[in-house]
Order: sequence, then C-alpha cells, then structure tokens
Amino acid sequence: MAHSASHLGTVNRLTAACRITRPITCLLAALSAACGGTLAGHPAATGWGRDALSMVSMAGVMGVANAVNDIADLPADRIGKPWRPMASGQLGVRTAWSVVLALALLTMTTAAALGPTQTLFAGALLLLDLAYSYRLKDTVLVGNLVVGVVCGGTLLFGASVTGGLTLRPCVAAGTVLLFVLGYEIVKTLQDSAADGEAGFRTLATVFRPEVSVGAYAAVAAALCLAVLAVGAPVSSAPSLFLVCAAPFLIAPVCLCAWILWTSPDRDASTARVLLILRLAWFPGLFSLALLK
Repeated sequence: MAHSASHLGTVNRLTAACRITRPITCLLAALSAACGGTLAGHPAATGWGRDALSMVSMAGVMGVANAVNDIADLPADRIGKPWRPMASGQLGVRTAWSVVLALALLTMTTAAALGPTQTLFAGALLLLDLAYSYRLKDTVLVGNLVVGVVCGGTLLFGASVTGGLTLRPCVAAGTVLLFVLGYEIVKTLQDSAADGEAGFRTLATVFRPEVSVGAYAAVAAALCLAVLAVGAPVSSAPSLFLVCAAPFLIAPVCLCAWILWTSPDRDASTARVLLILRLAWFPGLFSLALLK
C-alpha cells in the first residue's frame, strides 16, 4: 500500500512538472520553428535532422518561459489561480527549478549542435524568458511585447537554421509578435485582480479596462494591416494565403476586438476571447506557412 502511494505521488509530481511547461505551447513553439524553416528554405536542403533539432530547441525555450513564469507568479497564482501545480502544492519550487535547468540544458545542447549563431540566438531567448518573469512582467506593455518577441523569435530561429532571416520569415515573425501581444494584453486584463493584489504593474492594473480594450483593438488592426498590406504582396501565392489568413487570422482577431468592445461582462468576454485566440493559434500559424 505504501509503495503504491509512493508510486502515485511520483506520477503526480511528474504530471505537475509537465504541466508547468505547458506542453501545447511548447508544441506550438516547435511548429513555429518548423514554419520559419519552411519559409526561409526547405529543411531537406540542410537536413531534416537540423530542422528537428531547431524544433526541440524552441520547444525547450517555451518550456523554460512557462516554468519560470509559474515560479515567479506563485504569489499571484495563490490568489487567482490556486489550481495550478505550484499554487496547489503539487510541485515544489526546487523541483520546478530542476525542470527549468533540464529544459535550458536541452535547449542549449540542441542549439549548439546547430551552430554558434543558433547557440547565441537560443541563449538570448532564454535570457528574455528570465527577464520577463523577474523584471519586465511588472511593466506596462513592455513585458507583453517581450513575450511576443520570444514567440516570434522561435520562428526566426527556425529560419536561421535552413536559409537565413529573409523577408518572408521576418513578416511571419512580425505577425506572430502582434498576435501574441494582443493575447497577452487580454490575459493581463483577465488577471488584473490577482496581479493587482500581488502588486504587479500591468496595463490592466494601472489603467481602466477600456484602455486595455483599446490597446487590443489597435494591435488587432496592426495585425490585419500586416497580413493584407505586407503578407499578401510577399507571398508566392497571395490568393491562397489570403483565403486561409482571412478566416484563421483576420476574422478571429477582429471578432475578439468586437467582443471586448461590446460585451458588458468583462470576465466573460476576456475568457471567451482567450479561448478564441488559443483555438486560432495553430490554424493561424498554418496560414503563415503559406507565405512561402
């Protein structure tokens, strides 16, 4: 009986350790690197193994970002998200740091196998992860922008492996940055009560909710402009790109802006918007791959 309980406890800790990395966002980071590699060249030209290494490295970057953020956010999560692994006591801080170190080692090892440029690139993204959680999260918009830079950076990393930072992957990375920036603005709006109690300064805790809604609308407009005025002209198949980008990128972000602007129930509207954006993330990334 004691052995079974111990085994169950180990399984629970491993599950909790996995949960703080957010496996789905790690997968999206890996796919973002693959998208960048496809836009910059073709993985077959440099070897599929290198493309796989870039995907693993960027998944590690995102895992580190998520785990470190959970460690730094522990006081706020105890208030607003007590079900999370660390806030609920399922996982200790020491174990969480062990996960961070293991993922950082994985990231740097795979990046080093790709070359010195990729090693520096991956190291810079890891430093941004740490800077966000311990310095830049407690800012108005700067931290949100850094998260967008890291997510867009995963796409550029993949591009650097197969063909370099040409125009198409740069346009795609900029679009990812805008998408994630909008998502982060809405997320701080949802977390405003807990962040305020924990003492974080964000757009949503410093200003009225209408300011965050306006900021999201501005970012959504910039994303739509980037897709229509920049993305379509650089695509080799602009009609196909727009056919996919219209429902997968433009429509979701515009719908979210409308929901935030018109809904009187702020909690319900932010939850609905975050769900829509999460669902749009993968198909939106697929549409960006069509810039090729």
